[in-house]
Amino acid sequence: MIESGSHVPGIDPAKFGLLPHGAMRWEQPHASLEGLIGDYFIFDSEGPESVGSVEWMLPNWPVIRFALAENPMTIEAPDWRWSPLLEAGFYGPTSRVLKHTSSSGVSMGVSLTPAGVARLFDIDVADYRDRMVPLQSLLPEGCEQLVAELRASDQGPAVKFIFDRFFLPRMNRPHPSEPRIMALNRLLLDDAIQTVGDLASAVDLPVHSLARLANSRFGFPPKTLLTRTRFLRSLVALKLADSPHDYRLIDEGYSDTSHFLRDSERFLGMTARRFLKLETPFLDAVLRARLLVLGTATPALGPAIYKKAVTEDL
Repeated sequence: MIESGSHVPGIDPAKFGLLPHGAMRWEQPHASLEGLIGDYFIFDSEGPESVGSVEWMLPNWPVIRFALAENPMTIEAPDWRWSPLLEAGFYGPTSRVLKHTSSSGVSMGVSLTPAGVARLFDIDVADYRDRMVPLQSLLPEGCEQLVAELRASDQGPAVKFIFDRFFLPRMNRPHPSEPRIMALNRLLLDDAIQTVGDLASAVDLPVHSLARLANSRFGFPPKTLLTRTRFLRSLVALKLADSPHDYRLIDEGYSDTSHFLRDSERFLGMTARRFLKLETPFLDAVLRARLLVLGTATPALGPAIYKKAVTEDL
């Protein structure tokens, strides 16, 4: 297996809490890519315990993912299934928890922010929500060479530098809408913003213009984005808590517990209590590791740069 850990100084991979048959790395991208790429990640597993292993993926921003394992991997939701996963795929933003099945081997990826997607692809992200497409369809120049370089590498510590070299020249030109995209992304993380009206006022846009920006650059309407952020903030707090059923930890934006439970059905397809009872050792390790290395447990609640009080010229 690969060596677990990170190039970030002071990270002890023992604190990830991985099972013996699993390994992972989390890396910060080059400083010039801050706010555009949330992280680089690598997952590996081996041995009979990993055969048919099932885990869960939380709703997320777009991700570029590389499935380099010899055995096929599968991702499924209630009404669709990706099997086998593409060797190199672009995964649009997701609105539901996803079930991931694998049988050992390496996968790796790049967590993009909405601003990063605008720079790299300049696509209408709503066309890709809850979808996966071949990466080459969006990035024909260099995709095959990137996959070949990843396969030829140690598939561990070297991967960060391979990704940096690939993305730096392709993401060096700001998108015209980038200030508004970054401002909106940051405001979605502000727990003082509770309604679409609050959001429109803070970003200084009419509601219809905000809806157009949210759909085209984030993949979902503003209300869905706010609700998803509030739900993930609550779910992650419960997952990381010593007592995962302490509903006092849910976001203050919820009027009551039943309100949170309705969102659980929407985003998980099951009650929060049922989800929290599931054995999710890999997801739990992901949340712990990402929090240690990157400061936020899941990309949809970061990256950290968006939490800074920065004034944008809108």
